[in-house]
Amino acid sequence: MAAHDGALSRRTFLQASAAVGAGLAGSGLLAGCGDDGGSSSSGGGGGPATIRFAFWGSDDRVKRFQEAVDHFHTEHSSIRVEPEFGAIDAIETKTTVAMAGGNLPDVFWIVGPLLPQLGRDGHLVDLSTVIGNGIDGDGFEDSLLLSGQVDGVQYALPHGLQSIGLFANQRVLDEVGIEARKYPESFSWDEYADVCRQIREAKGDLFYGTDEPTYAGAPHFFRAWARQRGENLYDDGGDLGFTEDTLRSWLEYWQEMRDSGAAVPPQLALEQNPFFEGAPMIRGLSAFHMRNSNQLLELQGLSEDDLTLMPCPGNGGDGASSIGIDPNILGISADSSNVDAAVEFVNFLLNDPKRAEVIGTTIGAPATQAMREHILPTLSEPEAEFIEYIDFEATAPIDPIPPAPDTAGAFQDGVNLAMEELAYGRISIDDAVEQVFGDLRQTLTG
Repeated sequence: MAAHDGALSRRTFLQASAAVGAGLAGSGLLAGCGDDGGSSSSGGGGGPATIRFAFWGSDDRVKRFQEAVDHFHTEHSSIRVEPEFGAIDAIETKTTVAMAGGNLPDVFWIVGPLLPQLGRDGHLVDLSTVIGNGIDGDGFEDSLLLSGQVDGVQYALPHGLQSIGLFANQRVLDEVGIEARKYPESFSWDEYADVCRQIREAKGDLFYGTDEPTYAGAPHFFRAWARQRGENLYDDGGDLGFTEDTLRSWLEYWQEMRDSGAAVPPQLALEQNPFFEGAPMIRGLSAFHMRNSNQLLELQGLSEDDLTLMPCPGNGGDGASSIGIDPNILGISADSSNVDAAVEFVNFLLNDPKRAEVIGTTIGAPATQAMREHILPTLSEPEAEFIEYIDFEATAPIDPIPPAPDTAGAFQDGVNLAMEELAYGRISIDDAVEQVFGDLRQTLTG
């Protein structure tokens, strides 16, 4: 058995790799704690209970979570946490393999589309049995708790909040004479189109109003469009939750944005990976960037100009019920031999002020208002702006969002390809709609 010193571990990654292929090398989710391959150790001989904690992220996130774990150890000498980490791009496969082997970590971050399978197949503890009896759940909004439920059972809890938004270059807005629209209001979609055309006209042929989310793997902007029309991305049965007319109107909106010069042409936007350093806004090609709101701090670090965060068009005013928050969620393995220790650690991750200070906004905003308020005075200006943005959304009267089915990943991959073909003019809008409601819908529903 590895030494239980709580240090970040990749101790059996190569063994896991040999078992399931080189593409899974580096998977902490496949790591075992000892010869019996169990999820955790009881620390025989009166030693501490050992639990495994798996997550994904950057080097900065790894360092922050190690510091948080070290703090946990100072106050919980009877529990040792062994952090494990890997890359998010292969996390679904890694989790699936760990499920099959009965070797899920005691506490682990969950990729949203895998939650239904994890819950229904008995891999997760029903956390409703420990909320109020080990985990303080008083600070969670009901709308956020829904993100961790399967068939009405609370299998996961939110631990970091993020959503979509508009990042804007404040200097460009000032030059063109446009006032940023902030919650509780937002631009309507028509207003956003007008503003983007105004920017194009004022700045000239080599500058555009916005990038676009259709071909950039950002489906939650379309979800907002659908929710503002009383629909959703998926329905409760795992089928499409929107109509052909709603999809067609979305694609026509962005076709007009491209044709008018309001949106960056795809040929130009996709010269680089259109995120972070490659985002058209960061490259000096557009005033707006449409992406996840928790990226404000990192994007500000890449920009010489001040950036500001604005709501997704249509989500302000009467559209607030259409807001969609996408929490990072975590759960406890039903195979854990130290569930009580795992519960104690999860409560720490969700409700401990020191943990909130150390982690900051690296995984999004804290899930409870108390923790958001606690860290607010310690944050940089961009982080504080993000926290205030999320705080409005988390307390808004949000309509429930049906969970994504297990097949959502494959479906969305196909949609992304179809949208890129459309953006390049290789297929028509009618062709794209036919693909989504034809073969791709079959992929979704089986």
